[in-house]
Amino acid sequence: MVRTLLTNELLKGIVPIEQKFMQRNDLFALSFREGFIFGRVINRRIVQWKPYPLIDANAAVVNIPADSAQAELRFRDPRNPANDILYLDSSTSVGWPWFYHGAFGIQPQYVQMYLRYPEGQEIPGKFPAVDPIRPAAGDQITPLTGLNSPYEQPTDYIEVLIQPKVHLGCEYYNQDEKRNHQPVLNILFCLYWVQLFSKTTHPTLITDIALKRYRGEKAHFLTFGFGEHPHDLGPDLQKDWKVEPLSLDEATALGGGR
Repeated sequence: MVRTLLTNELLKGIVPIEQKFMQRNDLFALSFREGFIFGRVINRRIVQWKPYPLIDANAAVVNIPADSAQAELRFRDPRNPANDILYLDSSTSVGWPWFYHGAFGIQPQYVQMYLRYPEGQEIPGKFPAVDPIRPAAGDQITPLTGLNSPYEQPTDYIEVLIQPKVHLGCEYYNQDEKRNHQPVLNILFCLYWVQLFSKTTHPTLITDIALKRYRGEKAHFLTFGFGEHPHDLGPDLQKDWKVEPLSLDEATALGGGR
């Protein structure tokens, strides 16, 4: 069933998230509200929690009543619910900047997920001309479900990048009108340690990365946040990471417009 589903979804451009993971020495451009920062992957590690039964702040397993909503929750460690398993509490590790990249698979298919990044903020996937998505009403506006991101094979239907010191939240809705359901997730992420480039030390390489978007060459362009709502890099992380965000035009101009 999963194989048939993904064959159909591929026609829409949806792919298994592991196909999007970067490899060591891959180059990238990361989009924030302030602009792009550029770099390469130094090291990486796949991190997965499967099965992950959804829990509340008291580590109680969540059982959503029929035709009902579940208010926003973090992804807490069942062994110690004070810990958010997708939270990086430092801007660097072993001397390198780091961040998460991944996605969620979910079952059963009756449960709809509505991600908020950061917690309490914008839900991705809204049509620009419509009102905000209402998870409490089970709005059928781009929810993440077991159909578009199967439990056994999470997809990039909603691709998530998480920078340090930011919490991710999620609301849920059980659209089954007769039965309660307990959401079970497959949390599949890649944790990257990276080298970030500056316009003084790597101007030509930054230009090459920026131009690959138009030459059709391989370069990863990733967004923290969603679509037209990238998240702030912020002054603290910009200072810790020692980077200056650039527009694509500024990045291209560094190498003389090559």
